[in-house]
Amino acid sequence: MATARSGQVSEAPPERPRRPSVLHVLEAVEGGTARHLVDITRLVDGVQHEVVVPAERVGGVTDPEAAGAMRAAGARIHLVAMTRTPFSLRNARAIMAVRRLVSDLRPDIVHGHSTIGGVVARVAACRAPAATVYTPNALPPHPAVVRLERVLGRCTDRFVAVSQSEAEWVARNRLVPDDRLTVIPNGISLDPQESSTDLRLRLGVGTAPLVGTVSRLVRQKGPEDFVRGCALVARAVPTAHFALIGAGPRQRQLEREVRRAGIGARFHQIEFLAGASSSLGQLDVFVMTSRFEAGPYTPLEAMRAGTPVVLTDVTGNRDVVEQGVSGLLVPPGDPSAMAAAIADVLLDRELARTLAAAGQRRLRERFDVLGQARALGALYQELAR
Repeated sequence: MATARSGQVSEAPPERPRRPSVLHVLEAVEGGTARHLVDITRLVDGVQHEVVVPAERVGGVTDPEAAGAMRAAGARIHLVAMTRTPFSLRNARAIMAVRRLVSDLRPDIVHGHSTIGGVVARVAACRAPAATVYTPNALPPHPAVVRLERVLGRCTDRFVAVSQSEAEWVARNRLVPDDRLTVIPNGISLDPQESSTDLRLRLGVGTAPLVGTVSRLVRQKGPEDFVRGCALVARAVPTAHFALIGAGPRQRQLEREVRRAGIGARFHQIEFLAGASSSLGQLDVFVMTSRFEAGPYTPLEAMRAGTPVVLTDVTGNRDVVEQGVSGLLVPPGDPSAMAAAIADVLLDRELARTLAAAGQRRLRERFDVLGQARALGALYQELAR
C-alpha cells in the first residue's frame, strides 16, 4: 500500500509481467522453417526476439526476404555463418559465436530451430543460465539422428513438436522425457489470399486439369515420386497438366525423370514464384509426396484456397487431414497409389468439392497461426519465470 500526499491511501499499480528475451538460432533460412520463425517474430508479442541466421544458406536455397521480415517485425538480427553439413569447422565456429552472444545478451531462452540450428543453439547454451527450446520442424528418421538427438535431449528444457504425430515419434524414440515435450501445431493466417499471378496463363494451360505441388528438390520431398505419379495420371486423364514450384539440388534427377516419363510437354516447373501460396486455388489438386514431415504449410495453404489435397501418409501430413474426409492419404514411395488418388479427384468433381469444403473447415478449427503464436508466447513466459 502507498499513501498519497492528500492522506488518501492508494494501491500500488500492478506489476507488469517481465518481458522475456529469446535468442533464436536458425541455419535453414528457406521454405517452411524460415516462414515459421518469421511468424514467431511477427506474432509472439511481449518478447524481445534476437535472431541468429546466416547471411546465406550454404548447400541450400536462401529465402532472401526472411531476415528483412524478421527485422521489420522488431527482431534484432545477428549474422553467423553456418552450413547444412553437421560436423564442420564452420558450425564449430558458429557454436562459439552463439555462446558469446548468450554471454553478452543474457537471454532468458535460447530457441534452436531445425536440425543444425538446434544443435548449435543447445550446445552453445547447455551450461548457460537460460532455458533451451528446440523445434526441429521435421527430423530425418535416421538412427544416427536419433542417437544425436538423445544426447542433445539432456540439454533441452522443452522440445516443441509442431504436430501430434511428430510428438508421438519423439516419444517412441525417447528423445526427451515426456514432461519436456510440448505440441504446438503450425498454423497459417485464415484470411483469404488474393492471387498476384495468373498461374494458368503463365503456364499456358487454359482450363485443362492442373495438378501441382510446391516443393524443394531434396530427398525428403520425393520430387521423383511426384513425376512418376504424374506420368501415370497422364494416361488416365489425357488432358491433365502438372506443375512443380520449387528448386533444389535434385534438379538434374527431376529433369531425367521428366524425360523418362515422356511428359515434358505437360510438365511445368517454376523455380521461384513470389506469393506461390496465393496461386494454389488455381490448381485442381494439390499433391505432396514427402517421405517425412513435421507440420507442413503448403497443404494448409491449398486447403485455405479451396483446393483438395492428396498427401503421403507420413508424420506431419497425417495430422493435416482426416483420411477420406478432408483430404486423401496414400503410402509414401508409391506413385501408383498417388496417381490413383489424384485421378479420383480429377474425375469425380463431387468428391473434389466435398474434400475442399471439409478441408477449409478443418483448417479453421485446427490451424490458425494466431493460436500457434499464443501457445508459444505462453511457453516463453512459463520458461522465463
